[in-house]
Amino acid sequence: MEDDTNQQIEQFRINQEIEQYRINQEMMAETKPSRKGWVVVLIFLILTACAIFTFKAKAQTLTFVDHNVERRALLNGDTDGDGHISRAEADSIKSLNLTQYRTDMFEVSTYEDLALFPNLEKLWLGESKLDTVDLTKNWKLQFVNIQSDNVKTIVLAVGCTPKLAYPMHSGEVIVKRVINPDAPGAMFFTY
Repeated sequence: MEDDTNQQIEQFRINQEIEQYRINQEMMAETKPSRKGWVVVLIFLILTACAIFTFKAKAQTLTFVDHNVERRALLNGDTDGDGHISRAEADSIKSLNLTQYRTDMFEVSTYEDLALFPNLEKLWLGESKLDTVDLTKNWKLQFVNIQSDNVKTIVLAVGCTPKLAYPMHSGEVIVKRVINPDAPGAMFFTY
């Protein structure tokens, strides 16, 4: 009799395990995503990645006020050839020539785009109707060539002492110094 009871208990336990296994299988089948669901998720992830990449690329592309400054920067700064100057490309530009040539006549309408190039070391300023050039953001300048007779004032960051050249300039050029808080060592000039 005891054997019959043990067999019944064992059979009952086996039946419970079989039933639990069947329930688990049914639940897994119901929650398992279909192939169509996986495709939708994959497409969503791809579109999201493309949107993020496009946003980051556009966010790093600089906007220029003067088309001529942008055009001249593209000549030696567009290293990836995409027709735009990115923040990394602008940071790598060490010299910028804004002078005219016989085949390329232009006039710079504003020099505010020069602030986009913090690592400029050499700069050639061509024709412009502007009388003041603000170079306070270009504290690494070592050489500035001024060819416009209209330029009367150059504003430099304190501590920036580039060699100034005036090959075709008539008259005096006044140099003003302004503290640039972004320049290294600026804390020594502020009180």
